[in-house]
Amino acid sequence: EILTFPPERSRSYAFCSDTAYREKIIPIIKKVDLLYHESTFLESELALAKKTAHSTARQAGSIASQAEVKKLLIGHFSARYNEENFPTFIKEASDEFENVVIAEEQSTYIVE
Repeated sequence: EILTFPPERSRSYAFCSDTAYREKIIPIIKKVDLLYHESTFLESELALAKKTAHSTARQAGSIASQAEVKKLLIGHFSARYNEENFPTFIKEASDEFENVVIAEEQSTYIVE
């Protein structure tokens, strides 16, 4: 106590990419500070997401909500989309989970 300071709070991060919607992951990522979860497709392409074993933005938001994470970072978008679609990705994920951010190339994200 005399020679040291209390340690900083531990932080946690989970990375879920190239994955279909799987509720089995929830106990493993429960309450992480930052969850990166793929959202390859919008909900209008749910059938294609299932067929190709990927997730939609809404599904990523659902996983984040069920796992009670602090922040959701979404990315790994299909090439059929461009930056003009980002607000729709945010909207669909935010319908399930409030604290959503779009992953952008060359950006750094702090685990808080």
